[in-house]
Amino acid sequence: MNKVKYYASYLDINLDAIQHNCRICANKFRVPIMAVVKADAYGFGALPVAKACAKAGVESFAVARIQEGIELREGGIRQDILVFSLQDEDEMQTAVRYGLTISLNRFDQIEPIAKLKRESGISPKAHLKIDTGMSRFGFLPEELPELIRILRENQINEIEGIYSHYANIDDDPKDPLNSIQKQRFDCALKLLNQAGIQPRWIHFTNSAAAFSNPDSHYTMVRLGNGLLGVNPFYYGEAPDFLMKALSWKSRLISVRRIPAGHGVGYAQHTFLSEDSLIGVVPVGYGDGYHQAEGNKMLIHGQWVPVIGRVCADVSMVKLPEYYEVGEEVVLIGKQGEKEISIEELAKLWHITRAAVTCGISSRVERRFQKSG
Repeated sequence: MNKVKYYASYLDINLDAIQHNCRICANKFRVPIMAVVKADAYGFGALPVAKACAKAGVESFAVARIQEGIELREGGIRQDILVFSLQDEDEMQTAVRYGLTISLNRFDQIEPIAKLKRESGISPKAHLKIDTGMSRFGFLPEELPELIRILRENQINEIEGIYSHYANIDDDPKDPLNSIQKQRFDCALKLLNQAGIQPRWIHFTNSAAAFSNPDSHYTMVRLGNGLLGVNPFYYGEAPDFLMKALSWKSRLISVRRIPAGHGVGYAQHTFLSEDSLIGVVPVGYGDGYHQAEGNKMLIHGQWVPVIGRVCADVSMVKLPEYYEVGEEVVLIGKQGEKEISIEELAKLWHITRAAVTCGISSRVERRFQKSG
């Protein structure tokens, strides 16, 4: 018997919009795109998003963990897939088996790579990570002479890419650290080139850097949220050619008139000063909807305030007029002339935009829309 899943809310994800963003970015940047689809494509759905990107001509992908790469391979993605973080020798062997590209970012990865090559004659494809300022992964520029020596000793020559990552360019394009990081990266490239390490793929951008700093494009650009239509800048408007690709929708499951003086929700922080229509929406923090002062939703083209504390499974809204049970509710997206954006919720919830969509749980259905 097939199991039927019932969902209280859903994400409406427009794959045509994602394909549009891929194509227009490729035309503007004129270098290949690496689509970052880690964390289930930031909650959008990794495999459907990756397939849409591949159909639009994206040449490679990146994920954070090996299981994410395996799922893409088993789902039919044949393009190169870079895994940002590998934990141990077993994962490295698995990467070879699935044809995944590893991120070479620690000295202790070199011996397992050399062992694989000795025992099987196969060395995993690798992109070398340079730590230019994030202090997260990678080789510091001053470590490169030692790295070059050890790579030569172990006859490891399969370096297909070199990359780094900006720390603050999405928050402040004028931060001096941006220039410092690029200088460090360029110096590292020069040193590696002199040692005969001249890979095909050189990439440094996240979405914000790709749109704001063309000097960082090199031979490939990495794009994540930008391909999904989310504004990559925390200091200004999104590029006007990007199409938004996500809406979050639910419906009213209860509408009642509550007398003045009653409290609403846990801890009774909110009391009604007048008789009020209170609607219940089956979305709560268990779905990834955060508690915050100023939360609002869209019903019948109007903003309505969330009142009382957000529960695990539901939220309460104060309605301006009576609506039938079943009335559509929009948590992210447009309804009529009004809109609630991912960017707005991120600011209200004091988290990043990626954290908004990554935090939308699996009990929220993903519905993928495409024209054909």
